[in-house]
Amino acid sequence: MERLRDVMEAYEAISKVYPKTREGGALAKALLEEVGDVIKSLTPRLVLDIGPGAGDNLEVLRSFFRSSLYVGCELSVGMIKASEVDVEWINCSGTHLPIRPGSLDMVISIATLHHIPKPLIGNALRGVYEVLNPGGLFIATVWGCNEATLRRLRLIGDCEGYITWSYGVDRRVARYYRLYREGELESEVSSVGLRMVRSGVIRLGGFTNYYVVSRK
Repeated sequence: MERLRDVMEAYEAISKVYPKTREGGALAKALLEEVGDVIKSLTPRLVLDIGPGAGDNLEVLRSFFRSSLYVGCELSVGMIKASEVDVEWINCSGTHLPIRPGSLDMVISIATLHHIPKPLIGNALRGVYEVLNPGGLFIATVWGCNEATLRRLRLIGDCEGYITWSYGVDRRVARYYRLYREGELESEVSSVGLRMVRSGVIRLGGFTNYYVVSRK
């Protein structure tokens, strides 16, 4: 829980300036280019985004599914307050989802699971499995443990450590990360009973992002 508290405090500290750096949802757009053909025939009624930050990725997804109801589960109250995205917000942790079991058609988590320590990732993914209805989809991306990312990481373990944020704040803010190796995300997601539909890699600006599409 200490690492999650670190994550919450870091995003509280940068919440006022963070939205300015994420306008456009580049990763979400790249993800839809990869998986759009898999999900284009779907009409999800209720979509949950775990760790949406200020909601830029939700804006991109809403352009794809215009009739869905969107809920953002965000750990940082500051991020919720900074958002200008018109969705339903819940101040919650991805490790403890306050959602009725079997009530969601889709759960997404873009660049969030790598903030969850390994001892807690099972809690998060089992929670995703429980809240999805049968046939529901889980779509996620994580940062890969490649050379470009490792150069920025203050290591505390294997592919684990802190990356400093300094833009727009009066102090250096350390954000906790557990970076992923190839195949690790698929293994964790499959371990809770979700069936893999597609997985792959997205490269943006020299950085590696792994993604999965899975089904309950």
